[in-house]
Amino acid sequence: MDQISKARWVLAGLIVLAYTIVFSLAWAADLEIRNAGTAPQAIVLVAIILGISSMMATRPRLRAALETSVFGLLLVIPIVAASYLAVSLNMPWADSDLQAMDQALGIDWVALLSFVDSRKYLSAALNLAYASFALQLFGLPLILASTGSILRSYQMTIIYATICFVSAVISIWYPALGTYVIHHVDPSQLMHIDGNLGVVFLDELRSAHDNPHFVFDFTRAEGIITFPSVHAAIAVLCAWAAWRMGWLRYPVLILNVLMAASAAIVANHYVVDVIAGMGVAGFSIALVLSVCGSGKMELRSTAFRLPFPPSDRMRSSAELPDSGT
Repeated sequence: MDQISKARWVLAGLIVLAYTIVFSLAWAADLEIRNAGTAPQAIVLVAIILGISSMMATRPRLRAALETSVFGLLLVIPIVAASYLAVSLNMPWADSDLQAMDQALGIDWVALLSFVDSRKYLSAALNLAYASFALQLFGLPLILASTGSILRSYQMTIIYATICFVSAVISIWYPALGTYVIHHVDPSQLMHIDGNLGVVFLDELRSAHDNPHFVFDFTRAEGIITFPSVHAAIAVLCAWAAWRMGWLRYPVLILNVLMAASAAIVANHYVVDVIAGMGVAGFSIALVLSVCGSGKMELRSTAFRLPFPPSDRMRSSAELPDSGT
């Protein structure tokens, strides 16, 4: 089995496994889940997508774009449910420990917030970078698939799921309300930073943590993991995913340096959350590459190249030497 085929099956299997495990654990923990579908429904949908995409064997770019986009969206439900399940275990708040770690690093978070908030254009850049999270997660796999980096498009989606599930497990022992709460920051008093991004999840977080009868409703779901920072982890992932694409390499790198930094300013995170998130990303990338292959033999492509000419379409898994990572 070539690396692309292996990655496709790993991604499909990961979805089935994620729904089965997360929904089973939620049932065992007596966490009611609403408006999120069911594991059998997800499995049927995966089978349907694989069936449809199997007819696209001669159009590997289109098949990869379809599978990574649909499977990526399917993964959102068990990922978010897993984060709520972790918080619902009601471990003690870890803010004092995380704040102590920041202090040990010599971080004066209030001074850092004030510095950024007093600079309009820096604040605007961080606000925009933070908000690019979903757009990058959805858009980069499509760009990778459409420009011939097919294996990497699958790998990015698998790594995204790995980051989120690993982060959910770690967060069991580190539920935290974040820097805005600990330092008594009123978001409405900030001049240029969009402080609402740092507090919008707090009601859901407190309810999931403190209410023994909490019901997880996917229509109200928020990102409630503080440690490690998933935004920082995804910033590393996106920079890695685009690194082989010369026309996108440095713009995406700059954007994601800003997104990682924004997590510690805009999003109510401790600096140690960002460091931990980057570590989770490195671990997840290494793990997925060890399973799916390094991609050194991935199909070579030039950005904005037209779809495969007829002679290439018959080689859906053709592999030519690549320049490596």
